Amino acid sequence: MDNDDADLLPGWQSGEPAAFSALVRRWQQPMARFLFHLVGQKELVQDLCQEVFLRVFLAAPRYRETGQFSAWLYRIALNVVRDFSRSRGRELKLYQDAAPLADSPGADICCEQQERVQLVSQAVAELPEPLRVVLVLRHYQGINFEQMARMLGTPASTLKSRFAAALIRLRERLHPLVRDTEESNK
Repeated sequence: MDNDDADLLPGWQSGEPAAFSALVRRWQQPMARFLFHLVGQKELVQDLCQEVFLRVFLAAPRYRETGQFSAWLYRIALNVVRDFSRSRGRELKLYQDAAPLADSPGADICCEQQERVQLVSQAVAELPEPLRVVLVLRHYQGINFEQMARMLGTPASTLKSRFAAALIRLRERLHPLVRDTEESNK
């Protein structure tokens, strides 16, 4: 799409369906990826994504451009996940239902890779929410710490510390996986 968010925001705020549709098309995949990395359940992502864009649609008259639209959108998505988690009375876990791989040439290699992905995802899911959110925003979404600071209302230095703590915890949790991989490659 040639228009950037700034060109679409006035139309969206004035109720133009085409402008809102263009914003949804532009942000649907990034939001789906973000939500998936937070909840890890494909069957939930579509519903959560719809809730995000419903909130965006309803908030149009109240939206005040005080920063980047993307930061505001990610904040809404994060709130949707938190609200959903609270309504279920539990914290969401990643990759609870892994689809089995079909037998095929190289299936053992595929199974090993899938197992590694599941172990990494499980380790990310076990991180406390503040660490997991920073890790997902930085690693999977590529958002820098200054943008995150504006989005989350937390100092960038705190977010950097959380990111470092998340990496340390992941390294500790996944150390046996690295050792096993090194031994199997010998």
